[in-house]
Amino acid sequence: MKVKKWQVVLSVAMALILAVAFGGCSGVGGKIAVIPLSGTIAGASQQGLLTSSGITLSLVRGYLHKAEDDGSVKAVVLRIESPGGSAAASQEIAAEILRFKEESGKPVVVSMGNMAASGGYYISAYADRIVANPATLTGSIGVIS
Repeated sequence: MKVKKWQVVLSVAMALILAVAFGGCSGVGGKIAVIPLSGTIAGASQQGLLTSSGITLSLVRGYLHKAEDDGSVKAVVLRIESPGGSAAASQEIAAEILRFKEESGKPVVVSMGNMAASGGYYISAYADRIVANPATLTGSIGVIS
């Protein structure tokens, strides 16, 4: 299903409003970091010369460290567009988001795009708030027993 441009704008706007409301971003100079995470979730060993870029722990960690080090950033919005991917990489990214929240004290809001399934939903679970369009395809975290 094709998502209209206004739906994306509305979703990001709602996520920003929630981040401001939840994070108490008041005062002059407060910023909200919007971090786009798009593609398949992969571990470092799964990235190669001929594979397209996706979501990796090093990518997420780099963005979150920048937001953590910038004192004017009061909250983070993760814009997730992913069908999922590696379970191990998803777990590591989720742990990094949790670490960021605990150490920085900054709230994290997830804005789901057209799809945030499987690992995309898993990494969203540690956010303080999740915003999704009615047509967002989400859920389906696999369970291994």
